[in-house]
Formats: sequence, structure tokens, C-alpha cells
Amino acid sequence: MSSLRRRTAELLEAHRPDDPLGKAIDAFLVVLILANIVAIILETEPWFSARYAGFFRGFEIFSVAVFTVEYLARLWSCVEKPLDDDVSPRLGRLRWMRSPLGLVDLLAIAPFYLFVLLPASAESLLMLRVFRGLRLLRIFKLTRYSPGLGVLIAVIRKEAPVLLVAVSVLLIMLIVSSWSMYLLERQAQPEAFGTIPAAMWWAVVTVTTVGYGDVVPVTEGGKFLAGLVSLLGIGMMALPAAILASGFYREAHGRSRTYQRAVDLALADGRLSENEAEKLEVLREELGISDSEAIEALVSSRHGQFQGERCPHCGEKLET
Repeated sequence: MSSLRRRTAELLEAHRPDDPLGKAIDAFLVVLILANIVAIILETEPWFSARYAGFFRGFEIFSVAVFTVEYLARLWSCVEKPLDDDVSPRLGRLRWMRSPLGLVDLLAIAPFYLFVLLPASAESLLMLRVFRGLRLLRIFKLTRYSPGLGVLIAVIRKEAPVLLVAVSVLLIMLIVSSWSMYLLERQAQPEAFGTIPAAMWWAVVTVTTVGYGDVVPVTEGGKFLAGLVSLLGIGMMALPAAILASGFYREAHGRSRTYQRAVDLALADGRLSENEAEKLEVLREELGISDSEAIEALVSSRHGQFQGERCPHCGEKLET
């Protein structure tokens, strides 16, 4: 059972990059996830849904069966990953279930079983419509197979405190601008700016630079405030983009350095064994390093070693 569990972990987590069966399973799951997203979108078309209702139902049952087997297999084999010495297999599985990818895998199949368990009533039908939309969360399963999406999630997680500050400043600006426009325009346009919540619609479309034009100020003070808020809104909306851009750069640079250190360590003895090459390939896929970057890291590491070599006869450093 231990060898079977280890093999299951290798297939699902692609621990062996030269394993064609693991690659085939990954490709099958990616295609199935994409097909599910397309099916969920097409199912919202009434005529399409009515004509192919049987196909959609069968495809949903098949998909849930595959995703359920995948979830249980990952839950069973996750203990093959390196764990702390004091962590039991039960606690290791609980940690995986509470991890972001574990929760995404659970949410991918939970709506189907809720359909089966909930009794038929008006309230349950409303809940079923809401939970049915949760099936779109299956798209987040792609983060396991897409290094780019993994980088995005890592950047958002690391930059969350700074992004929260930017969002807080944006909310403060929305409230202040709504209150100010309420004071300036409530007499001239009570239907559009008669309350702060009503004025907040104008503030949202102005700060976000959308500018629908359905609600506009007519007083001189309101026009001045609208121009000021529009200018400030351009800078405020650019702030999160700048934070994410800098975060992307730091994350990509950090991953490159991590891979470079692993290459340097593997080539410390001057040769690259087959086992070391496999570990480097696994690390390359996990970090989302391209083939060209990996080759550059190998060349750079070998070049650095060569620079440090000395002539056995005169003792001088060898030049490249």
C-alpha cells in the first residue's frame, strides 16, 4: 500500500517529469476542467440547455466522478509529501484539506452533492442556483497546472497587506467624494444626489474612470469636485497595478535566484547526476522557470565554477 500511495502521489503531483502517465493524467484533467467551464457557460443559454440537457447532465456526473476520485486520491497520497517529524498522517491530511488547493478541489465537487442532499423546496431551489454557480470555481483547479497562475496567487498573497492599504484609501476616497457631492448637489438634483448612497454611484463610476454619464453634477462646485475626483481616480486606480507589477518582478526574480542556488548546489562537485537532474526539473516546473532560463542557470553556474578554477601547473586562475 505504501508503494501504491507513493506512486499515486508521483502521478498526481508530477514528481517524475519523465513519467508519460503522469503527464497524460495532467493533460486529461486540464482538458476536463476547460470542458467543464465551457459546458457551464453554454448551459446558461436556454435553448442550448434544453436541447442538450441529457448531455449536460451526463457530462456533469462524469466530471464529478473524476474530480471525486482525484480528490480522494490526493487526500490519500498527500502524506507522501515531506512532513514535519511531529506531524501525523491524519494531521497531514487535515492540513491538505485546509490548504487553498484542497479547498478548491472540494468546492469543485461540493455543489453536485448539495443538489442530491437538499430536499426539493422553493428555498432549496434558490440555494441550488447559488451553489450551481460555484461550479465555476473549477477554473481555479488550473492553478495546479499553470505556473503563471501560481505566480499570480503567490504575488497577491505576499502583497495582500499593501493592497489592503490601497483598497482602504480607495474606499475612504469614495466615501468622502460621495459626501462632498451630496452636500454640493442635493438641492439641484435631489433625485440623483439626494442621499449619500445615491451619490456613491456617481463616485464609483468617476473614481474608476468609467464615466457612464448617467449622473453628472450641474453646479459649479460640483463640476470642480468632479474634475478633482476624476484626476485623483486615475492615480488611485493605477496604484494596485503598480503594486502587483513590482510584486511580479520580485517574485520572478526570487524564483530565478532559488533555482540558480539549486543548480549551483547540484554542480558543486562538478557533475550533474541523473537524480540531481530530475530534482532540478521538478523544481523548474514548480517555480515556473522556462527552459531557456534553466539553460542560462546551468551555463552561469558552470561559468562561475570555471572562473574559480586554477591551472594545476602555475596556480593562476583560468580565463574563459
